[in-house]
Amino acid sequence: MPTHPREWTTQRELPDGTRVVRTDLAGPKSGFTGRVWAWVPKQYGKPEYKDSAFPVLMALPGAVGYPTNYFFSKEFRLQERIGEAADKGESLPFIVVMPVLNANKDTYYDGSDIPGQPKMGTWISDDVPDLVRENFRTYADPKGWGFFGSSSGGYVGMKMVLQYPERFSVAIAGGPDAAPDSPLWNGHPKEKQENSPAWLAEQLINKSGPTPSSSPTSGLKGTPKSSSASSPAIGATGSPKSGSKVAISFLMGTKEPKQEVAALEKLRKEITKGPIETRVTSFEGGHDGYKYTDTLFNGDLKWMSDRMRGPVAAK
Repeated sequence: MPTHPREWTTQRELPDGTRVVRTDLAGPKSGFTGRVWAWVPKQYGKPEYKDSAFPVLMALPGAVGYPTNYFFSKEFRLQERIGEAADKGESLPFIVVMPVLNANKDTYYDGSDIPGQPKMGTWISDDVPDLVRENFRTYADPKGWGFFGSSSGGYVGMKMVLQYPERFSVAIAGGPDAAPDSPLWNGHPKEKQENSPAWLAEQLINKSGPTPSSSPTSGLKGTPKSSSASSPAIGATGSPKSGSKVAISFLMGTKEPKQEVAALEKLRKEITKGPIETRVTSFEGGHDGYKYTDTLFNGDLKWMSDRMRGPVAAK
């Protein structure tokens, strides 16, 4: 249950009566101050769900990711489309949280605590989730927390589930880098390696041992078949269908740079084992946040929903 709710400012109102709201957060653990946007679905206010937790989807932008997060905007319609998908049984009714990703407009931080720099890893992993828990009904279970990100935001979401599997469980990463590449890592090779998805996955695999649900579901050149029939009962029990510890879906365009596609496929082959489940959804196009968002609603959001905990209505 919420422990310390605050006043939020309305950013925009949606036709279904819900609102995208914003607040400025002085991160007590990271020491960074930035803006966070949030949206709760209409189900959140319904009487039958008044005592239920809701799953959280943290949406992370690409490009600069500061001082704004484009996923709150009407151009992407992320909230409207999640609401529509939830009504059709194709998605859980997620709380959507949209923080700034970087500390300034000058560079990017790989969602990491780079020595001598603002602690943008702690901002995403601790401060923003703590804010959400203080203000909304959420699950303690990592199956109640997931990421959707574009480009560098996709990289950060992927990294977070590998780095903190006890906090987050699913990431949908649109065109992410396969390894950290911020110029701020110069002079810090050890810390850079410890924030690499390959290294983090290796630690998780070694600690966890094998599980039966870790096989890849598609290759980069194949497009997974999206479920054509909606399931009204999605998340009805509050229990995820997958037994894997973490799950990552890569969204990749057919016109993405070949070198980056090859690096991501190599990473995926290395990490898809034991507790880590992966898949790839390919689409016609290139490195494009709008395309990643469109592709999210072509089966990946349902795939994520199947692996997370939904709200439970009172009997």
